[in-house]
Formats: sequence, structure tokens, C-alpha cells
Amino acid sequence: MREVQMENVHPLRLRLLLEIERTGSISAAADQCAIAQPSASMHLRTLETAIGQRLVSRSVRGSSLTPAGRVVASHAARALATLDTMRRELDALDGRNVGELTLAASLTPSVVLLPRILRQLSDRHPGMDIRLRTLPSETVVKEVVRGTAGIGIAGEVPTTDPVVRRQILVDELVGIAPVGLVRFEGGCVTLGELARHALVVGGDGSSTRIVTERYLARAGYRPARVCVFDSYAAITSAVADGLGVSFVSRLLVREHVERGELIAFRVSGVERMARPIHIVQPAATELRAEDAAFMALLDEAPWSAVNRWQPAAAVDPLSAEAYRAPKVLAQAQPD
Repeated sequence: MREVQMENVHPLRLRLLLEIERTGSISAAADQCAIAQPSASMHLRTLETAIGQRLVSRSVRGSSLTPAGRVVASHAARALATLDTMRRELDALDGRNVGELTLAASLTPSVVLLPRILRQLSDRHPGMDIRLRTLPSETVVKEVVRGTAGIGIAGEVPTTDPVVRRQILVDELVGIAPVGLVRFEGGCVTLGELARHALVVGGDGSSTRIVTERYLARAGYRPARVCVFDSYAAITSAVADGLGVSFVSRLLVREHVERGELIAFRVSGVERMARPIHIVQPAATELRAEDAAFMALLDEAPWSAVNRWQPAAAVDPLSAEAYRAPKVLAQAQPD
């Protein structure tokens, strides 16, 4: 059995491998590591020689990790996280900082839940650095497993990874459409009416897409046409421009509805689309001081405040009154 040449397993090469996995491109990974592409290719060859196996597969569509590359990447993330923790602890000894909180969160928590908590955290710990990455829920879980995020907050996604999840909130997904696109019966949209329009969804790994497709499939709905977009902004702009309908977090879409850019709806014969939001933590790993400070604030958070961010009953965009007299946005165009 060939020994790994550990002296050539440099942190830069491990990070390069992780960036290739994330971006699907050696040149993009090189940019993220602040090195030139020829240098990246050289580092990659050196790492493959040190490991003794091919780690990256190249094609006209980009670069991806081989099975051996994925094994190395899973250990690389944990190794880099350990080195980063060592650096922060050494800095703390010298009084240079009091730590860094690294979070990964899906869009709804990033936009709706976290700003207030992170502001309170910053007030209590003014020397703490905060790093938040907004990612699809599936990727959030992977970031926690790899150790590149200390804590994750994500919607419901299936996983066999070694993580601990705790539900903190139940979100609801609602349909959205531009004013006048869909017809209503009894304040809801029928499955037949829904089938007349394209379904606009998020990319793979989106808990919104996973939950939407599960609820609609249970009701026997099969879209005639599906359009996939990688961002919430692109989805809402496409829907506002009449491309089709979509299903998104009620917490996110409230302001679009109140401004009259979109209408929100539920579907006849489909139960309300409940989507749990979870805290995700590594299994069998002690919380660092920064993570514990964040979790303490999270436990103190008045989650009833989330309900206040939703429309009151009198102006609920899902009410029959909203359907009868929707606001009309005058010639609004997406950015």
C-alpha cells in the first residue's frame, strides 16, 4: 500500500481541491485561491502525486472530483477547519481577536431570521468577526460536515451525513404569480389552472424545491414545463415578468405582495406546504466559544417576532380580500 507523501499535502492544495469541487472549474478555483491557473494545475499534479491517485476529472463541461478526490476533499475540509481553529486560538492568546463565527444558512434564515440576532451578537461581542455564507440548504449541511461552517441553518433536506438537527421554526411555502395570470376559485388556484402555467423552481439542493415538489406530487400534479433558476431574485423577477408561477417562503415574499408586484396563493386540494427550518451542527463535536454565544442568543430569540413579520389578518396576501382586489404594479420590470 503506497504511503501518502504528507510533506506535499499543503493547505493551499487542499483548499484548491475544495474550490474545484465547489466551482466545477480549475480556473475559478485558482481565482478563489488567488493563484494563476498554471500554478493551480501544478499544485494539483503535486497533490495527486502525493496521494497516489487521480483526484480531478476534466471534461469540456468543467472539472469534477473523482471518488478518490471526494474522499480527500472530505478530510481536507476538516483539516483546514482544524488549522483555522488553531490560528484563532493563537490569535486570542495574543489578544488580537476574540474569535470568528462562521455560519452557513439558506436564504430565508439569512434574510429574515439572522440579521437581528447577528446584530445582538455583535453588540455583546464587539471584537468577534462574523462570516455568513448564504447557500442552498443541501450545501449548508455539507459545509457543516466539512467543518467550513461551525453552525448551519437550513430548510428540510434529506441527508445521511453525521449532523445533529434541531427545528427552530416552521415556514410556509406559498404560490406566487403576477397579477392577472392565474384564475381563482374560492380564493385558491386549482391544480388544473396551475397546470396551465410553467413551474419556476430553484436549483438542486434547494429545500424550497424539494418541499414544493413533494407536496404537489402527493396531489397528483405534474408540471407541463419546468424552468430552473439558481437564485430567489431571478425566480421572483421571472414570475413578475409572466414566465410562470413558483412557490417560495411566505416570509420572503410578503413585501413583494404588499407592493403589488406579485400575488400569493394556495392550491385547492393541496395541504399547506409546511417547511421546517433547522439548526445544523456537527455530530459529536463540542461547540466553540463563538458558536456557543450564537446559540445562546438563538435560544433567547423571541420566535413569536417572526409571526409579526408576516402580514396581519387584515392585510394577509393569502386572504380572499387580497384575491378580490389585488394591487396592480404599473409596468414594473425586473432588474
